[in-house]
Amino acid sequence: MTIQFANAIVQRLGPCSIALDRNAHAELTRELSLLGCTVLDAPSPKTARRPNSATAGFIAWLDTPPDRRFTEALRPFGSMDALVLQSGGQERRSFENRLFEAGWQRHPGGMMSGEYPAWSGAALPSISYYQRAAGRGAKLLRAGGVEADAAIARYGMAAQHVRPGDHLLVDGPDGMDGASILASLSRAGSISAVAADCSRPRVGADQAVDRIETSLAEVADHSIDMVVAFEPSMPADWVARLHDYARVLKFDGRLVIGWRQTGRNRTRPCDWAALDEVASDHFLPELRYVQVPIGGGADGPHALFTIDKDQAVTTEWLIMVASVNPLLGEGHAASYDHPAFRAGSGDRPALVDFGAAYDNPYLYRSMVQMGERLGDELKLARLAECVIEDSPAASADRGAAIAVLGYRVLELRLTHLADQILSLISAYRQTPLDAGASVHVRRWRISLAFLAGRLCELGGDGAAARRWYGQAAGDDWALFSPLLATKSIAASFYEARICLAEGDREAALACFRQGVETAVRAAACPHAEQMAIGEKPLPFYLTELAEVIDMGSQCANAVAHFDLWRRDPGLFWRQVDIRRFGLASWARDLEQENQRLRAV
Repeated sequence: MTIQFANAIVQRLGPCSIALDRNAHAELTRELSLLGCTVLDAPSPKTARRPNSATAGFIAWLDTPPDRRFTEALRPFGSMDALVLQSGGQERRSFENRLFEAGWQRHPGGMMSGEYPAWSGAALPSISYYQRAAGRGAKLLRAGGVEADAAIARYGMAAQHVRPGDHLLVDGPDGMDGASILASLSRAGSISAVAADCSRPRVGADQAVDRIETSLAEVADHSIDMVVAFEPSMPADWVARLHDYARVLKFDGRLVIGWRQTGRNRTRPCDWAALDEVASDHFLPELRYVQVPIGGGADGPHALFTIDKDQAVTTEWLIMVASVNPLLGEGHAASYDHPAFRAGSGDRPALVDFGAAYDNPYLYRSMVQMGERLGDELKLARLAECVIEDSPAASADRGAAIAVLGYRVLELRLTHLADQILSLISAYRQTPLDAGASVHVRRWRISLAFLAGRLCELGGDGAAARRWYGQAAGDDWALFSPLLATKSIAASFYEARICLAEGDREAALACFRQGVETAVRAAACPHAEQMAIGEKPLPFYLTELAEVIDMGSQCANAVAHFDLWRRDPGLFWRQVDIRRFGLASWARDLEQENQRLRAV
């Protein structure tokens, strides 16, 4: 387990200078060194601190309760930034009391997603993480026990819904500590926290977190990407507070909100129905979470997980994730600025210039971007239907919506609806384009041709699928981006499969070769201008370019081993990794199958 242990430390603290007893922890010393850490001797007055380098200490206290000797063992680490504690399942309260008294607080990234059930009121998990407490402002991070664990877990859950670059607003009594947790666990661009008294600086407060007064009056309309509100401030009442959030959130914004049920206290919703009813006036509810004990009673381990929106569950907390209806963004394209690809950071490549490409660019993150779009599949499909009904025939908005709806038909194997999507795709591709048409429209025309091929395969029409794949492979992906070559290569590959099944070996070989040639052409494109905004590279560009090359490599495998087809078709096919052709789609198909099996 030493390798995993070292990896876990670096996942929390990054490559750093870490002090420990090298003789007692020789294997850990080796693994940390292999991960780029500088391992120092256990702290002493002679231990050299490296300038501009984060420092951490490691202490193992496994056999005896944490008494005065534990406090003395902590003392030499007092000047360090972080502390890693390995404990032996001993009584928790004594450890935490001595750590807090010695000037440590819980590390904001110390409880990652999925680790919450490892905490209980009785004992710490085997490894726990701390940082120096700057002043006395922190409350949540200087508290132990299951109540603090639960609050930290809620912020950890919220961090999973933060999108890269988001401007967050955190509202609630633990807002400043919550902001620290969100800053440690998410890729938020900036964070503001509601504070009851903004005139008095919080001692030791993170200077990167803006303090916002309770009424939110200073927050501009539609300026926030995401609100995280647990037991939020309510200057008026909770319905009015939801109205405040609706005002400040962008048209593609998201709300993560939670209240403790309070029986007859009418200042807060007392059940799901009450929360759903009012939240639906402002938002599109996506997910519900419950936080419940999973063994050992109230002081035992707990878990935080999603439940079906119609599932009746008794829970102390009502926790909901909801999105602003992006259709409200219609007519506001001029104000759109994707937080991860801001206009002020330099010229944006066309593939991320959503504001110029879409009539309503607020649809992009809510409807299109996987991992960021609506979490309720039915609401997502309904949103796509609304866009198809109302958007111009040759708009990027319409193309994206057809793709979203079409892939849902494909994923759910709704064969009876395939012809309706195919009709929409045909009409979209046949709509004439003017000279100024967005390259994103061209992107969707190619993507939809590929989708049409898949839908024809779903319906068992191989001849029609071949025609559609031929169109997807033949269209000019370079007008949009070399990254779009994934669709063209996949189309060539998928057409080759059909040719093999029909016994047309020469046509199959030609398709595989076309896939190789497309990958080589895409790799040879000038990428420097397309992959950067100013001095910042697009983080996804090289990953998706690698997918282009990987797909091409599978076509190359097929060409190189094509002679095996005559000997044994199964042997030939095993040389090709079909998961490379749309790994996300493959994973979603697998999950759909798992859900069907679980339902049996």
